Amino acid sequence: MAYGGYTYIDRKYRPAKDDFIVLVWASGTVPIEKIAEAIAAESSIGTWTKLKTMNKRVLDRLKARVFRIEKSSSKSGLLWIAYPLEHFDVKNIIQFQASVLGNIFGMKELTGLRILDITFPEKYRKRFSGPYGGIKGIRKYVGTVKSGRPHLGTIVKPKVGLTPKEFADVAYEAYMGGCDFVKDDENLSDQKFCPFRARFEEMMEVTDRIRSETGRKVLYAPNISDKYERMAERLDFIHFHGAPIAMVDVFVVGYSALQEIFEETHGKRVFTHAHRAGYAVESRGEFAITFMVHEKFYRMLGADQLHIGTGVGKMEGSPLYIKRLRDIIALQKVDEKLYLGSLAQEWNNKPVMPVASGGVGPEVVDALLALHGKDVVVQAGGGIHGHPDGTRAGAKAMRQAIDAALKGIPAPKYAKTHKELANALKIWKYRPPNTVKKLLAQERKRAKTLGKRALSKGIKEIEKYW
Repeated sequence: MAYGGYTYIDRKYRPAKDDFIVLVWASGTVPIEKIAEAIAAESSIGTWTKLKTMNKRVLDRLKARVFRIEKSSSKSGLLWIAYPLEHFDVKNIIQFQASVLGNIFGMKELTGLRILDITFPEKYRKRFSGPYGGIKGIRKYVGTVKSGRPHLGTIVKPKVGLTPKEFADVAYEAYMGGCDFVKDDENLSDQKFCPFRARFEEMMEVTDRIRSETGRKVLYAPNISDKYERMAERLDFIHFHGAPIAMVDVFVVGYSALQEIFEETHGKRVFTHAHRAGYAVESRGEFAITFMVHEKFYRMLGADQLHIGTGVGKMEGSPLYIKRLRDIIALQKVDEKLYLGSLAQEWNNKPVMPVASGGVGPEVVDALLALHGKDVVVQAGGGIHGHPDGTRAGAKAMRQAIDAALKGIPAPKYAKTHKELANALKIWKYRPPNTVKKLLAQERKRAKTLGKRALSKGIKEIEKYW
């Protein structure tokens, strides 16, 4: 089965401390062993034929090694591949991706290829700064370290079309209703109807006004996403005016510009709010890279807040999968969960604050917090601005739903003495947390069994829990 004259399968190999471990699902038109050889060769040192220029030093030190194969059929299965640290450039994420996430997707013998997860070794992780402030830094700024309550955020709606003054007026109402955080929509940048600088200046007046009137410090994240030079200009501008946070559409910006702009935000002591618009183009389908991989890069590079989905809203992702995305960025260590296609990972940097957004309203807050816990930004757009009594009432309803959940009181019961929440639940049907709690309990009880089933049945079994 050797590919190009060399073998890359070594079932006796035990990964070194500094190895990267990549978990792959692959299927094709040839035996899975040949697929494994081809993937390892193409992503490390090999090619389709034997080379006169190859030598033992390169083979021994730099080749990828497939050390485990779990077949689902003769032509499909899960692969564990180890890559040596020395193979990769010091802080060059682009080179890493071109190697491990590159040409292999174009190989014609493949009918499916999914990079499920990557475990990054400590020596590589330490090359990147990680979040500037993370969960604790953002909590310290907002003033919620002691209470530890979830933060409430919103996106001004409609997504685009409002003037700077109209935008700021909506934001003011949201803050006065109890929001801690307002951000631009990913579609809003520097359009003529709402220029970036004019919108930012209006919003700085609003945040100052909120502090003066209520004593609260709130956050506004302007969307600086663009080519690097324009992002840098916008960052300089907002930093000069004392803004504490910037928003970046991390996936569509791309890793090269993203790495540079994160270094800039860190240097200026500015938090970064990472929106993942576009991620699903790589995360869904037979040829895919899961968001688990991307979110690890975002944590290493330095996102302070990161959108991960909700598990109970309008975006894709089951409760168990979204919980895993949350744990990967918010905890310092996660154990392997093969039924989710997820490897173990340890961290040496600050935790990222998860952002649960997409189809969120007061009716799902109980379920949302049962899944995410308290270290989360509960971010509602339509769930605030769609309230029958307006934005301020919508934000109040969301805060009331959060308060109810923290007190262990079901939202419908709490609504009996809180009119904003009551009016919200009249138009949005309450979704109790029972299903989420049941799933989490079943996961704890059946984790080992689920893992064994994933090994024998492969991606179709794993997909059940995504």
